[in-house]
Amino acid sequence: MIRVEPVTSLDLRCSGGGWRFEHTHREAIARHWDGVIAANPRLWNGRTLICTGAEVKAGVFRAELAEIDYASFVAWRDWGGPDATVVNCFGVPAVVSADGALLLGVMSGTTLNAGKAYPPSGSLEPRDVRPDGSVDLLGNMRTELLEETGLDLDEAAPGPWVAIFEGPRLAVVQRFDFPLSFAEIARRFAAHAAADPHAELAAVEALRHRSEIDARMPGFVAGLAQFLEL
Repeated sequence: MIRVEPVTSLDLRCSGGGWRFEHTHREAIARHWDGVIAANPRLWNGRTLICTGAEVKAGVFRAELAEIDYASFVAWRDWGGPDATVVNCFGVPAVVSADGALLLGVMSGTTLNAGKAYPPSGSLEPRDVRPDGSVDLLGNMRTELLEETGLDLDEAAPGPWVAIFEGPRLAVVQRFDFPLSFAEIARRFAAHAAADPHAELAAVEALRHRSEIDARMPGFVAGLAQFLEL
């Protein structure tokens, strides 16, 4: 079931505590990661954040996050999310072109989600945590979009926020209207990707109507189409 909640302000914080699942299953996680990188050696076991609690109350999105290693997240994901007390929370800049298309990125074959299609976005990381423990979600969105597509959020008109709850995934989304047609956005992306031999995205696509949603797209894309009235 997908739930879409309007959001007026954000309060995300990273606590100093760890994640019991990571410590309890450390050996099994290491074995699983060995198999993952044997199949895809370009993956890197860096540090990431997982959400240990989140809610929207009176328009305020509040979340608590903990720092973990990427291998632990991948094992949790691949094992079907056995710890149901956590979710994968991430920021999504919903890029809408001047001719009304939502930008989707198709993940390259060297990524964890090869072949999947969804708005350019990425995991929250320790670099997104400010000295006071608050998490800069918008800064993360800005960085990920620029790295993956060459598009800068400063070029766009910012719109409203929503939180899309979809089982183990939690997408926190802000709409951004770019003064570029989708064809212009695609050309910008092509030039950006051509300069990066390790580009995360293999291609970009336009989503103009919810009827175009297919099996490559995670469930939160349906909630996003609802939010954008596609």
